[in-house]
Amino acid sequence: MPTGIILALIIVALLLLLLGITALLIYSYAVRVAYRFFARPQPRPPFDKSPLSIDQTTIFGRGQNWFYSNRMNILDWQMTAFDGIKLYAYYIPANKKNTRDVVILLHGFNDAPSVMAAYAQLHLEKRDCHILIPHLRAHGMSEGNFVGYGLFDSQDIAMWMQYLETRLGPDLSIILHGRSMGAATALMTAGSGIAPRTLAGVIADSSFDALDTQIAYLTQRKYKMKLRPFLMLVRRVVLKRFGFPIEKASPVSIASRITVPVLLFHGTDDHLVPSYMSDNIYNRIRAPKRICLIEGAAHVMGYNAAPEKYSAEIDRFRDSISDNEWQKLIGRRPAYDEDDT
Repeated sequence: MPTGIILALIIVALLLLLLGITALLIYSYAVRVAYRFFARPQPRPPFDKSPLSIDQTTIFGRGQNWFYSNRMNILDWQMTAFDGIKLYAYYIPANKKNTRDVVILLHGFNDAPSVMAAYAQLHLEKRDCHILIPHLRAHGMSEGNFVGYGLFDSQDIAMWMQYLETRLGPDLSIILHGRSMGAATALMTAGSGIAPRTLAGVIADSSFDALDTQIAYLTQRKYKMKLRPFLMLVRRVVLKRFGFPIEKASPVSIASRITVPVLLFHGTDDHLVPSYMSDNIYNRIRAPKRICLIEGAAHVMGYNAAPEKYSAEIDRFRDSISDNEWQKLIGRRPAYDEDDT
């Protein structure tokens, strides 16, 4: 065989080998990205215990300190999810047993459920209510090997709402208040069509608009380039490894189905979940709605950055949740968004 042909075959073989190695590396990295986003972020602890130290420089740290200082008065509830895993929640009963108001607080990705205690304090200061803080699947004491990102969790929360009805009786008025992934969960629960009629309103702080766009945003921010084919590969890996259809974890796609009032919060200096994602959700909601942007606040730090403004918005939401004034807000931003400070 001529030397030229042999040389050409060697070159082709080397190119194919290089191509194969490159493809393998890309696939391996796609698997790493999939596990980074979806695998349980922390091992399930053998029992629930207080952190060894709590940073009390933020309102959330002080809330956690309050939570563990009053841990003996906080009950632990357990429930089996639709797919058989055990879910846990903290329950803080209202002072009056016949109180019908309930707030369900939903934490974010890799959050400790107790970080929501600051919001529990906020709501309890306003009125007597029952507080439920679920440990979202693959977080805290709840079982689960992969994160639900609102798609699976929305079904869990609907079941928790039904569980509350069996424990507390009918005619409840339930508000879902979540941050980050918990905010997406609250919105998806409200738009899923499976939430009980006891759902009265949603407060969503720093939600992503869709999980695939969120992953794309973080990937593009890291590598400064669009990687659509790579993201499609990640989507396939996640579906194969976890049975999770990323494209269906999308609050914005079902926002128009929400029929209860919605209050959105977002920090203008959020570099993890940009504030335009809340704008996208807001524009799709047909129910009474309001959006509050916290100037200069980082991801989920709106309450810490502007506690008085945040609290006032909650007051306005709670006082107006059954008021005809909310009907005037459908399809537009309230004028008072701009002049609030």
